[in-house]
Amino acid sequence: MTARTEYEIRWLKMVTTGIALAVILFFCSIAHAAPVKILQAEIAEGQYSQANAATGQWQTVSLSDVWRRKTPCRDHIWTYRVPLSVFPDPQDRTLLIYRAGNRLRLFSDDQQFAEAGNFLNPDTDVSNHAMMFRLPATEQSANATMLYIQVAGDCRRYSGLSQMLAGKFADIAPLYQQKVDTFIWSTVAIVVVCSILCFVSLSASLLYRSFNALLFGITCGFWALRAWLWSMHELPLPYAIWFFLIDLSFGVWMSLICILAMRINQIRYRWLEAAQWISLVFFLGSSVALAFGAPPVYKALGIDLVVVAGTGALISIMIQAFRTPSPGNIAVSLAGFVMLVLGVYDHWNVWMTDAADAYQRFYFTPLIVLFFILAVGIVLNLQYMRAMRSDAQYQKVLEVEVSRQRAILEQHHQALAQQARQEAVTLERERIMKDMHDGLGSQLVSLMSLVQTAPQQKTEIEHELQEALDTLRATIDTLSPSGEDLTTILAQFRFRHESRFKRAGIQLNWRVKPFSSTAWSSNNLIQFEQMIREIFTNIIKHAGASQIWVDAGTNTEDNFLFIQDNGTGFDASVQVGRGLKNLHQRASELGIRLRIDSTNGVGTTISMHWAL
Repeated sequence: MTARTEYEIRWLKMVTTGIALAVILFFCSIAHAAPVKILQAEIAEGQYSQANAATGQWQTVSLSDVWRRKTPCRDHIWTYRVPLSVFPDPQDRTLLIYRAGNRLRLFSDDQQFAEAGNFLNPDTDVSNHAMMFRLPATEQSANATMLYIQVAGDCRRYSGLSQMLAGKFADIAPLYQQKVDTFIWSTVAIVVVCSILCFVSLSASLLYRSFNALLFGITCGFWALRAWLWSMHELPLPYAIWFFLIDLSFGVWMSLICILAMRINQIRYRWLEAAQWISLVFFLGSSVALAFGAPPVYKALGIDLVVVAGTGALISIMIQAFRTPSPGNIAVSLAGFVMLVLGVYDHWNVWMTDAADAYQRFYFTPLIVLFFILAVGIVLNLQYMRAMRSDAQYQKVLEVEVSRQRAILEQHHQALAQQARQEAVTLERERIMKDMHDGLGSQLVSLMSLVQTAPQQKTEIEHELQEALDTLRATIDTLSPSGEDLTTILAQFRFRHESRFKRAGIQLNWRVKPFSSTAWSSNNLIQFEQMIREIFTNIIKHAGASQIWVDAGTNTEDNFLFIQDNGTGFDASVQVGRGLKNLHQRASELGIRLRIDSTNGVGTTISMHWAL
């Protein structure tokens, strides 16, 4: 045999040996690492450990073993036992229980080495969580052959024992941690998201007075409450109240979210909305009855009624989405369909199926409800955004229309103002013509007659000319106000006309104090000055007075002006001529309360009052 051949043979032996060792190590590792699933156990009613196990009436049951599905339902304390030989490694024995309730403790060799929940407190409930226990090593329990699991529960709850997994700590711990993390983070997500949505929605309902936002905030708040209550190990209140609050949260959420979903999808079936309220009332009644000891079947009936009513609402939304599809009703329909399917699946696992692992299956309802809440919330938010955009567009259109109407009104106002100015000019022209005709014209005619008949009466002619000039000056003065306020107007009137009073032999007693500020226009000031001129002209021409008293000013209530003469007077109740009518009309237009008191042979008193 050559050296080359010997080398090839040695190389082939080494490769073959290496492959064989790898295969052996692989199968050894598989056999060593694989945990053992425990599918059966023996059970007896009462509290047993290794010391009194012989007195128990043991029977073999399949796991999962759900008490309330048994006839009759199990109650109080029962003990399960499984052989310790199921653990692959006697030195490293770890047990994973997917679900057990309501509370339990574990024995090995008559020694309790673990407990879940306060075993003596009936209000404790640990049935919603996976549990992991490390058993004592073989040296500490040399005589132990069985693992005893005492379970305390009742027919109202999900009592019993699920399938279990036996193996080494390194193999069981990751599986347990995965289940714990899934439960914790799903609960945290539900509570945080729903709480935020609840706060935002309730704030929006107060701000915008929105009933839909109020409904959404209430549903989010109740679902966050349910998730928080469901996550508890040691209950802070009696079990009956705790579970009633969980039922209340579910019933209120289911009914209100369906009502809201129908509202935002424009489904106006009053009978279907009424069905939600009726099912909610029945559900709450069944939950209260259960808390006082009624059979669990009534609670199951209440849940079924709420689910049926909610299913009807979701089906109506799906039909609406099929007939008139829109992004909103399609999104709510898809989320509702998934929620309905998974809800039926969870309901089947909880109440109906005989599957061995149904007791320990993952509960999808809390998470899928969160997605349905988000779908409804997104659609509701989109509707509000569309409404706000529509309001913004409407506001812009309204602003444009208001601007257009304002421009039209401004044009009308300018046209009316122009027309009023023209009418005022026309009326003023007519007044000037009348004053010129009645006053200056008659004086000039009288003067012409006097010149023709008695040219030698120079004094009389001068007097008539002065009267004509005074009348002309008074007419010109009325064309524009002689001051910016009433006090100045009266002062300038006295300055211009006091010489006329003296020529007429009239003594003017003047006691005028400043008036308070009056927001009168120029036209109003002209009208007021014309009233004063007309009053004094009538006194000079017709009263035959020798004295005139003028008293004016401001008191605590109003402005006032009194003009009194000692002339011949007249009967004010009978003689109401055109001049007095014009005087009253102008006073009414200026907001002046005018009163004329006169008696034959006594004189006349004119009083005027107007607001501060």
